[in-house]
Amino acid sequence: MSTILVAIRCITYNQEPYIRDCLEGFVMQKTNFKFVAIVHDDASTDNTATIIKEYAEKYPDIIKPIFETENQWSKKDGSLGRIMNAAIEATGAKYVAMCEGDDYWTDPYKLQKQVDFMEANLEYSLCFHKVKTLMVNTGEFKEEFLIEDMSGKSTILDLANGNYIHTPSVLYRRNKSVQEKYARMMPCLPGDYVLWMLLAETGDIYKLEDPMAVYRYGSGIWSNSNSWKQTFEVLLTLNKLSVLCSNPKVISTLKKQCLEIKGMHSEYVDYLEKQYNMVLKSKAYKIGKMIINCIKFRRQKKC
Repeated sequence: MSTILVAIRCITYNQEPYIRDCLEGFVMQKTNFKFVAIVHDDASTDNTATIIKEYAEKYPDIIKPIFETENQWSKKDGSLGRIMNAAIEATGAKYVAMCEGDDYWTDPYKLQKQVDFMEANLEYSLCFHKVKTLMVNTGEFKEEFLIEDMSGKSTILDLANGNYIHTPSVLYRRNKSVQEKYARMMPCLPGDYVLWMLLAETGDIYKLEDPMAVYRYGSGIWSNSNSWKQTFEVLLTLNKLSVLCSNPKVISTLKKQCLEIKGMHSEYVDYLEKQYNMVLKSKAYKIGKMIINCIKFRRQKKC
């Protein structure tokens, strides 16, 4: 039995209109190594699971499905990440590639190109490539516009200034310590950026110039989130990262990114700070704090 070199990590939920494109991108890959796709359906209420079953029956050596009866993402307890991590670890794969169920790959040699690069350049922990963005509302394709265009080699210090990596373009070396740190960080948004940062602590990053995937804008949870909610989630994530990272320069850069985001979204930040201050001044908060202090005092007396 040949060893699996790459495990593809794919999470999907209610993506019936898109999942065929995603799965076709996996099964069309031409490689000189074995790979599998862990396709996790998070209890979809449409026909997403039915389509995945169809592909799993047709390509049993590639498509390895996980079907949930209860939505894991909504639990907000990191269960989704733990399930995926366990499934990928069980494959023994050296590398992990990523693609959400609403995105898709366009180059049949994508995995081969990325693995060839990583095998020849051991100092890199992650490589990615150009993608095209498909605007769901208009059907228009656009070049990179959501993120900064970073070419060639980059490091964690570059990444600490802001994300420039699209998820369906990534292939990285599986690293158990990184996965453990990542699990402690979850749940958080954008979670992929956290993973890139943790991987970048262990090695450099490289961008291949071939456009080999399509990112759908306007179909996923993140691209459909409210601006104020996105701002709040990003600030929380950056603060978590600054605690977890050990490099002082990286911590400083992350804090600088926080200040820049607050400056760009001052109206949302002001609103959130007002809400936070209202909570602190509320009777419910004061009573809750008194109860907690009483419990602490009683525990100290028992000790």
